[in-house]
Amino acid sequence: MNKGFVIRAALCLALVAAPAVSFAYSYRPEVAGHRGACGFLPEHTLESKALAYGLGPDYIEQDVVMTKDNVLMILHDHTLETTTDVAKKFPGRQREDGRFYAIDFTFAEIKSLNVTERFDPKTGKAVFAGRFPVQNVIDFRVPTLEEEFQLVQGLNKATGGNIGVYVEVKEPAFHEKEGKDIMKAVIDMMDKYGYNSMAAKAILQIFDYEAVKGARAKGWKGELCMLVDTDGQLLKDDKERHKWLLTPEGIADIAQHATIYAPWFSLMAEPTEDGSGYKVNQVADLAHKSGMKVHSWTHRSDTPFKGFKTSDEALDVAFGQLKLEGIFSDFPGDVVKYLKKNGLRD
Repeated sequence: MNKGFVIRAALCLALVAAPAVSFAYSYRPEVAGHRGACGFLPEHTLESKALAYGLGPDYIEQDVVMTKDNVLMILHDHTLETTTDVAKKFPGRQREDGRFYAIDFTFAEIKSLNVTERFDPKTGKAVFAGRFPVQNVIDFRVPTLEEEFQLVQGLNKATGGNIGVYVEVKEPAFHEKEGKDIMKAVIDMMDKYGYNSMAAKAILQIFDYEAVKGARAKGWKGELCMLVDTDGQLLKDDKERHKWLLTPEGIADIAQHATIYAPWFSLMAEPTEDGSGYKVNQVADLAHKSGMKVHSWTHRSDTPFKGFKTSDEALDVAFGQLKLEGIFSDFPGDVVKYLKKNGLRD
């Protein structure tokens, strides 16, 4: 099987199944294809994004890093060793911590890499065992942000659809230390493709509190999402900041800047100590009362959230109790089907 076959098949599915956007319901939760449709194809490949489009979400996600020569690429991690063959093709290019940083490689070098299903570099085994095989001969590649925008807009034109983009700037403080203003570069690219307004089908999301606060000054005019996780970022010690962002004071503060508040799901539906159940806390309610929409992540049909027996049980809580306006999913089509079944989508 070759790359051309896979992308043609994915595009065919997109053309056949592209959704008609409807606003028939006063409460209409939105779905974002997390790293595309990464439950089925390797994350953040164009093939995964084309397949996600055909499954009918409202948005498709892009995680953005910058290369040594200032090209915006789509990678979830700031390093390359968990989803590509970088260790094989560029031995000795890792930093002292043993990791291969995307920012140390040129656009051409990253484009030369083969992308695979996410794996553990120490064992070579897939992180999600039941998904696409790690070992295959398909020529998957790392896309650029511009390629993604052109793919989504091209499919919207071809199908009459209106699927948007949900763009995360990865580790902006790290990029700044390396001399690269990735926030400004991403905003400029989104502006170039007509995504920089509240009316556009686009959301800019960031884990970095200071970057969210500074986004407007860098020119961002659209929907702005504060991502929240008690682990904080990998390359910036902001765990305490993120814990504060879950407090009434933190939520009220970030509401002055963000239009969307997006914590990890288990920070709103907390699992019990033994993991057998859950308890809904006040976080989503406080965020709603502050005037923000609430989104969350990441729904996985093959791995339910802790405290839930099935993924549908978690969706019952997401939309029945938390009243989320949006959720990310590795299997966006499953969430769309759930919403249709429960009268929340045409």
